[in-house]
Amino acid sequence: MPLRFGIAAFEFQSTADQIIVDGVPDFSRFSIENEIRTAVQAGYSVLELGMDAKYMIPGALTPESFNRLLELQTELGHSYTVHLPFWSVELATFNEPVREGSIKSIVDCIRSAEVLQPETYVLHATGSLAAEFSTLRFSSKIVHLICTLLAGFSNRGIEDIITQTEISPRKFAIENCVFPFVIMRDLVDDLDTSICFDTAHLITRMSGTESVMEFYRAHRDRIAEIHLQDGSYSEHRGVVSREDHIALGRGIMGDNVLREFLTELVKDKFTGPIIFELPQGDANESLARIRDVVPEVLRRTGKARGIGPHKD
Repeated sequence: MPLRFGIAAFEFQSTADQIIVDGVPDFSRFSIENEIRTAVQAGYSVLELGMDAKYMIPGALTPESFNRLLELQTELGHSYTVHLPFWSVELATFNEPVREGSIKSIVDCIRSAEVLQPETYVLHATGSLAAEFSTLRFSSKIVHLICTLLAGFSNRGIEDIITQTEISPRKFAIENCVFPFVIMRDLVDDLDTSICFDTAHLITRMSGTESVMEFYRAHRDRIAEIHLQDGSYSEHRGVVSREDHIALGRGIMGDNVLREFLTELVKDKFTGPIIFELPQGDANESLARIRDVVPEVLRRTGKARGIGPHKD
């Protein structure tokens, strides 16, 4: 069974390029319907809606626009996933008013998007505050203790979200981000959620130091969605340099790892969405890389749904 590839509908760079003209934002230039139609016509079968756009782009995700997205889904036959807001949101905080506000924002977004019956709700269980604490230059024991305490706050917040929305915990896919995922896995098991595996976040050592295959095999029982992209990582005299969310083949993943990973997904009969959080040009480049390295994971007819544009 071929894998299903999708793309982020509100990729930041592409969206900014449409809205900003000569340094001035013009929100009327952006149409989410056009974004969806263009992506589906290019062959992507899953569209991930970034819910931060609800707050950043006036009129982008209103009740009326969700109704239009539902009509597009009926017309074009694609499916949706939802990336819940993560900018300015922090569930893993000791500051209760901030945590309560974050819960409210996430719950509001779920209630807005549930008309689309998303396959998954991707969630950052930790935000920038937890990321900062997880990289403190203290002893590993102290950092682990702090991260465990912060994860406890996140656990309570997600439990409140599940209670308020009455959505199955397995619909929530906790993403590996800048926080030790070994601690997050305990939260996943405790709340019975799923996982969104972001390969770039792992490659750039944001969530751990294991390999792509080690992470996948350790968590394959809970992985419901994959964010597939490359990344780069280097250290020089204690200074870390990293770049994540780049097209496949431009980073350090390597073709052998890409082949092994996607081949194992097919062998495991993985049916979840595989999303490129990239501009469409970079997503197309990534699909071309897959077609060169491991073509058997793609449908063999050029524009068939789910494979992206064919280059023959």
